[in-house]
Amino acid sequence: MIYFEKDKKFTGLDFIDINIPSDKAQLVAYFETRKTIFCEEQGLFQVSDYDDKDVHAIPIIAVNHYLGTPDSVVGVVRIYEENKREWFGGRLGVIKDYRSFSKFICPNLFKEKDVSALYQMSVAAGLIYRAVSLANYMGCDKFSAYVQEQNVKLFQRLHWNIEADIDLHGIKHFLMNANLEAYPAVPVYASSDSIVSFSKVA
Repeated sequence: MIYFEKDKKFTGLDFIDINIPSDKAQLVAYFETRKTIFCEEQGLFQVSDYDDKDVHAIPIIAVNHYLGTPDSVVGVVRIYEENKREWFGGRLGVIKDYRSFSKFICPNLFKEKDVSALYQMSVAAGLIYRAVSLANYMGCDKFSAYVQEQNVKLFQRLHWNIEADIDLHGIKHFLMNANLEAYPAVPVYASSDSIVSFSKVA
């Protein structure tokens, strides 16, 4: 759960929860948000950005709440295990109107007092933290992602290192790896009717 400020003025009404989809409607919204960002805004895909990774990927969403009620999905990311204990993150995106939200208080996501405030500086940073910390909880020795060039500095600030550069979908990307020590294992506390189920790997 994330309470936020926008333009340094506390709204007092809204918060954003970063979690896995709790029902089919949120899963549909997850894919629709991806379509809005990666197909309509960035033009990386024509009709859909769905691929074979989505069959086994764990979707993660940032949901805006108004007066305590879920309103809309404003950010997305997915994680999937490429090889045993080797995870990838991808399809990280935030709806344009929410990219400037900052100064997060996250009682559910950031339980440890020593968690860096860097992870609370934007919705994207919170999604990254949730993604890697969940993979760490599941059992992870390596977490990687293909990062667009304009986002590299953000990832570097969040303890990621560049391994290589590569062209994907006609856009320059960088293969980056997370420093797992900067992402302590944090589970997602899903409701009993959640559409996504998983358990910690021994």
